[in-house]
Amino acid sequence: MDPLSSMESGVNMDDLALVESENIEDSNKRIVRLILIMATILVLIVPFVTTFNEFLTRIVEIIGIDQALTDWIVPVEARLIAVLLGIVGIPIQVSNTTIYLDKGGFFLPVFISWNCVGWQSFLLFAVTLLTGFQGAFSRRSKIEAIVLGFLGIFLMNLLRIASVAVVAFYFGTSPALIYHDYGGTIIILLFLFGFWWFSHGWLLEPLEEFPDDDDSEPTFLRDIYAERANAASDTRR
Repeated sequence: MDPLSSMESGVNMDDLALVESENIEDSNKRIVRLILIMATILVLIVPFVTTFNEFLTRIVEIIGIDQALTDWIVPVEARLIAVLLGIVGIPIQVSNTTIYLDKGGFFLPVFISWNCVGWQSFLLFAVTLLTGFQGAFSRRSKIEAIVLGFLGIFLMNLLRIASVAVVAFYFGTSPALIYHDYGGTIIILLFLFGFWWFSHGWLLEPLEEFPDDDDSEPTFLRDIYAERANAASDTRR
């Protein structure tokens, strides 16, 4: 009798389903724990970033990154944001650093500073990588997560600034300033929560060890097969 057939015949499929269900449940628990840890870290980091924002801004100015952001990033973002506003039907005109909202002949300027393009969110995302990559994951899936994260943050910042302009257009300058100061932080936190939940649920691939290079069965399934085969052999004796 084929040993593999004997092993498979001795396996209770209900046991396999139960083991697989338990592994999925454990995986979900790990994701929830990670999200809670990430939430705690972010809550601790955000006040730090907010408090020392002027200090960080000064460092960026000393290094000279502010001029690079003004010359290269701000004009690109201004035009992309203008496209987004045009999609939702807001008439605008745009320059390298300012979007002018046409309110029936009165143009409301929305200035985009280098300090508002969202470089802080990229810094915050880089910090969360230290916690988000805890565990054994394939290098390819890590690279995919990093690339997706940076692209997602860039798009999120475009939507964030565009939403500030929408608030200014419909509700005025004061509500837009309040939304800019507090809503932006909430948007960044929600994005990071959603990103890491998605990454650990579908994107990151855990490394799994296999007994043999040519064997496609996971270790926990082979252990069940072996136990059932031994039990069947003892019964026949």
